[in-house]
Amino acid sequence: MSFNDTQTRWDGFLKKIEDRFEEILKKTEAALPLLFDATDFETITFQNAWQGIYTQANDLIYKIEDTWYEKVEDTFINSGIQFGSKQLLQERDKGLRVRFNLEQKLKSYEVSIFSDAAKKLLNKAKEILSKDFCCTQCQAKLPVRDNFFRSYYSTCDYCQTVNTFEPGSKARNVEHFAVDAISEEAALEHYLEYERLKFENDLHDKKIHKKDQLTSQYRKYIETYLKKRIEIIPDYQDRYQKDLDAKMFMETNY
Repeated sequence: MSFNDTQTRWDGFLKKIEDRFEEILKKTEAALPLLFDATDFETITFQNAWQGIYTQANDLIYKIEDTWYEKVEDTFINSGIQFGSKQLLQERDKGLRVRFNLEQKLKSYEVSIFSDAAKKLLNKAKEILSKDFCCTQCQAKLPVRDNFFRSYYSTCDYCQTVNTFEPGSKARNVEHFAVDAISEEAALEHYLEYERLKFENDLHDKKIHKKDQLTSQYRKYIETYLKKRIEIIPDYQDRYQKDLDAKMFMETNY
């Protein structure tokens, strides 16, 4: 098979991968929000459904690299292209770029669909928490703490009875599900840029972007994420520096 024939088949394969990827996400765009609404914002079902879709899309992405090493590279070499040549590397990089672009799209889509669900859940939780919370002894109305989605004790000013405020599963899931999703959305552009810098270093097999640049970009991502989280649950302010240091330690020691 000639170089041109092999190149045409390789280009066609990459196009099919991209088309199939878009098809998967298009179906997901319609199905997942409906599932979330139909299950009354049940987050475990939503996450499990997404995991199946993510696995399908991710397997498709990594089929690019597997196919290159299993079939395409040897076919190019058999067509007369020398191993390690610039021409061969350009064809390999073509596949790597498609893979990276699809990874970026998948991450962006995941963040978008989770943040949309998270905002629905947050609004519902606030609606629930806006209802009256009354003393179990004298029925006096008790104040509900703003942006607090955990159970806590509240002493009645009238009869001194200690009451337990229970926010319910939807409000609790704001902390367990919604906060992360909304914070990831706020920080997404910094995360994608960080991944782009790493990809360019890997693609060229040399440090085009220095470690300090990567660290600085990662820090922007983490700071934006943590600050958005504090906007939703102010109590996280107390652990901001600890969380930042822990995240940065993980990146710098990776």
